Amino acid sequence: MASITIYSTDGCPFCAKAKSFLAERGISYEEIEARPGSKAWEKMREKTGSSSVPQIMIGDEPVGGYSDLVHLEATGELNQRLGETLEGPLSRLYDVIIIGGGPAGLSAAIYAARKVLKTLLVSKDIGGQMVWTYDVDNYLGFSHIETADLIAKFEEHVEKYGVEKRIGVKVKALELTGKMKKVITSDGKAYLARTVIIATGKHPRPLNVPGEKEWIGMGVAYCATCDAPLFADLDVAVAGGGNSALGAAIDLIKVARKVYVVSLTPLTGDRILQDQVIRAAKAEVFTEHKILRILGDSGVTGLEMESLKTGEARTIDVQGVFVEIGLLPNSELVIDTLETNRTGEIVIDSRCHTGVSGVFASGDVTDVPFKQVIVAAGEGAKAALSAYDYIINQR
Repeated sequence: MASITIYSTDGCPFCAKAKSFLAERGISYEEIEARPGSKAWEKMREKTGSSSVPQIMIGDEPVGGYSDLVHLEATGELNQRLGETLEGPLSRLYDVIIIGGGPAGLSAAIYAARKVLKTLLVSKDIGGQMVWTYDVDNYLGFSHIETADLIAKFEEHVEKYGVEKRIGVKVKALELTGKMKKVITSDGKAYLARTVIIATGKHPRPLNVPGEKEWIGMGVAYCATCDAPLFADLDVAVAGGGNSALGAAIDLIKVARKVYVVSLTPLTGDRILQDQVIRAAKAEVFTEHKILRILGDSGVTGLEMESLKTGEARTIDVQGVFVEIGLLPNSELVIDTLETNRTGEIVIDSRCHTGVSGVFASGDVTDVPFKQVIVAAGEGAKAALSAYDYIINQR
């Protein structure tokens, strides 16, 4: 295998990136300290014709700097120059890495693949927030479809294009500000891309009351679709008054013995959902009530709440509490890198651009209004097309 030499200096960030790039791929190299004016620096200038560091040589041939090294990998030329004896394949440089496997991420994957972009989708699951609901009545082309079936159709469509996927892993860190983006996963692997699309969605907002954390999984739940069958013939409470809370109540009414809806405000969900809950014989609604604590022994045994109008406190006996008070964006990885609004949503423009070159975002993690499956899918398509435009304009 041809040898690699790196001329570098201490404190040079691109020198560090070049060395890290090779180390992650198991490629050995010789490093030569080349301080300006030194003999090594003069020799570097003589061999490469450049005065800047890093300067990288493969054998006796100068390659250039860090970005030139990455470009060689992107074109496949690095393998050829290093020779056939290189142990193990080098990690590919992707055109786009999509983070998230919900409607936005899956739609982005399809559009990126159709543009013949080298695409990697990384997600802890497939379906995203859709898995929290049982069925969908408002996706174009389907007057009614069970969520599991819709997710299966999405996944089947992505599979048609042979998109490379890493499912079941979480993204641990992102490096987004350089020309080449780096995605580091929880299993310690690192991936490089020209562009990144963040489609990480949202997660449930907690109540933050005593007893909530203590009884998670032992009566406290955040997904009625997932966990409702566990509460058959039991008394349960739903915290919240919006569409998610009312939808959860409707799911629970089918299996539970009694369903209490406890809302800090008057009900705000769609009128059709309100009517279904209010008319249900099993349901009892408490509006303008604050949950003070969740009670438990070996599991949830009740909750204590207080009327905001009268100040009266009361306790109801329940064996389950479903928290349905909204969602928070999964933007913690980029909160210090990308612009976010006061709720933590990533701020994007009409082309899904985040303001950082080559970084796009789509779906519920962004500040785009109307959090719907069809909106997220459309935004994912836009993000992929915008990433494609960015890439072809960089060449």
